[in-house]
Amino acid sequence: MLASLRTRLLLATAVVIAVALIVNGATSYFTVKSHNDQQVARNLAAVAQGNGLAISEWIDARSSMLEALAPAAQTEDPMDALLQLAASGGFISAYLAYPADGAGIFSDGWIPSADYDPRQRPWYLQAVEAESTIVTEPYVDASTGELIVTIATPFYDNGRLVAVGGGDIAIDTIVANVGDIAPTPESFAFLVTADGTLVAHPDSDMTLEPASRLAASFDATSFTSAIGVEEPVRLALNGRDKWLRSQAVAGTDWQLVIALDEYEATAGLRAVLGTSVVTLVLVILVAALALGALLKVMFRRLQLVKDAMAGIASGSGDLTQRLPEGGSDEVAQIATAFNQFVSRIESVMLTIRDASESVTVAAGEIATGGQDLSRRTENAASSLQESSASIEQITSTIEHTADSSRQANELSQSASDMATKGGDVVAQVVSTMEEITASSEKIGNIVKVMDGIAFQTNLLALNASVEAARAGEHGRGFAVVASEVRQLATRSAEASREIRGLIDASGEKVTTGTELVRRAGTTMEELVGGVGRVAKMLGEISVAANEQSDGIGQVNVAVAELDRMTQQNAALVEESTVAAEQLKEQADRLSEAVGGFKLSDRALVVS
Repeated sequence: MLASLRTRLLLATAVVIAVALIVNGATSYFTVKSHNDQQVARNLAAVAQGNGLAISEWIDARSSMLEALAPAAQTEDPMDALLQLAASGGFISAYLAYPADGAGIFSDGWIPSADYDPRQRPWYLQAVEAESTIVTEPYVDASTGELIVTIATPFYDNGRLVAVGGGDIAIDTIVANVGDIAPTPESFAFLVTADGTLVAHPDSDMTLEPASRLAASFDATSFTSAIGVEEPVRLALNGRDKWLRSQAVAGTDWQLVIALDEYEATAGLRAVLGTSVVTLVLVILVAALALGALLKVMFRRLQLVKDAMAGIASGSGDLTQRLPEGGSDEVAQIATAFNQFVSRIESVMLTIRDASESVTVAAGEIATGGQDLSRRTENAASSLQESSASIEQITSTIEHTADSSRQANELSQSASDMATKGGDVVAQVVSTMEEITASSEKIGNIVKVMDGIAFQTNLLALNASVEAARAGEHGRGFAVVASEVRQLATRSAEASREIRGLIDASGEKVTTGTELVRRAGTTMEELVGGVGRVAKMLGEISVAANEQSDGIGQVNVAVAELDRMTQQNAALVEESTVAAEQLKEQADRLSEAVGGFKLSDRALVVS
């Protein structure tokens, strides 16, 4: 089917049209996709910012109400202000705690137990530490079962903390509002703290659960900063791809995260793509039908020329026939060019017929000489192969020797390293023994000081005894104490003398040990020097063996290259012989082929 020029032109035109439409469609698609992505990102940011701002304003309003308690915090009866705050702000309970005595006043009339100290409560500690209004992590109220938070703020008077105000407030409204956020049917939003705890989610069972239940990639650090601000983050949630964008809630460490369903967000883009594909198919079909009809009319005269040329080709190679050259269009030009071509072919055929006989004789002589050269080349290649095998054996022996030298060099280097490490360790031991000797001397000096103290204590005890004797009956108790002090001083002096003796003996042994270690260090240094000299000699042997191996390797490479070149020469000679034989055969076939054409006695020259 593709053998027809008309069919190929029709197909090529259809392909060009299809490629142009595809390029245009792709350009339009990516342009629309870019605008769609930007619009989706803007809409997602607007939803996140709008709802995040609403939550922030709700928190900020309650915080401002609580901060308005500052004047009442310094009055004797702030209950009215607390009741008003609870009623206006929707607080479950509003209260004040005082740092002086830990007393607390609660708007709901709750009287704490004796062991209750508000100064130890988390909301009190966080507010004092922050020195500003804080919002605690959400928790479930034990009495009402509602999800609540505590808003607390410290009150100061000239830099002195006078009270800390707080209020418990349910956030069911926030949770409900977050659950209602759904830009598309499969999209949703959730409120999460900085440590990844879910505050609000369309599924109430997810409240106060870790965000890792939504996606395994969420961890405790995922929400320490806003996500998707530059461009939405793509993530799989609930088995569907979502675009995530978060908005920080002012006054808290919360973030409102909008999860927009990617499939629903790109529905319009897919519709544009489908329309482009349908348009492409329709345009190609219409263009193919119209172009087919036009080509059928245009190729009618060319069909006539084809029939005439087929008539010439179906004969017995009669190069004396010519096509009619009537007209001035492209078909007439083709006929004229064909007639000129046939005339030139006739002239060439006559020349080939004369030269083919000479080519046949020359090809026979080339084939005979090539066969003789091929035999001599094969003998030379056989001798080179034997030489190459011998050199390879020598190379293997030298490489084995070089490997053994390298291994011995490595072993000697390892021994040298171990000896060096041993010398370092002995040097450290010598240093340690010297430090022990110095420490023994210091201990001896300390013992001497203790001995002097015991002697002075004994003298003081004697003086005390004399004074007690002078005092008579009144100094009897003091005399007993002085006697005990003398006994203690005596025992301290005896202990000091024993310690001094032990230290002297230990110092002598340490000195002896230090001397022995120094001798061992000297011996180890000599051993390290000897091992180093052996390693150096083995290294020189290894280098020499490697150089010898490299030299033999280069000889081996040269011989192998010579062998390869000889083999290639032999192959080329064989190919030349075969080519000469084929040339002879082709010359015979050429003579036979030229003989199949009907030629005039003399070629016509057509310019």
